[in-house]
Amino acid sequence: MNEDECDFIGRLTGASRVWLVGGAELVIYFMRETQVDEMILSIIPSILRDGIRLFQSGTPEIPMKLTKMQQYGQIAQLHYQREK
Repeated sequence: MNEDECDFIGRLTGASRVWLVGGAELVIYFMRETQVDEMILSIIPSILRDGIRLFQSGTPEIPMKLTKMQQYGQIAQLHYQREK
């Protein structure tokens, strides 16, 4: 991201849907501002030695509820909604 995260999030306020693709460094900004209300995780059965973390230290806990599971071959896709 090439700008201040608060300014960026502020410009997105009111947007009906924003798709975040990235690792922990991107997601934490939105989670701190409680802007994450849905999460779709795709599990791919490969063991990686190194990679981008999904969450980092200091990420706030947001209670989520599993709402849907789909399988695409060997890939599992999990859909979560923030609990209200």
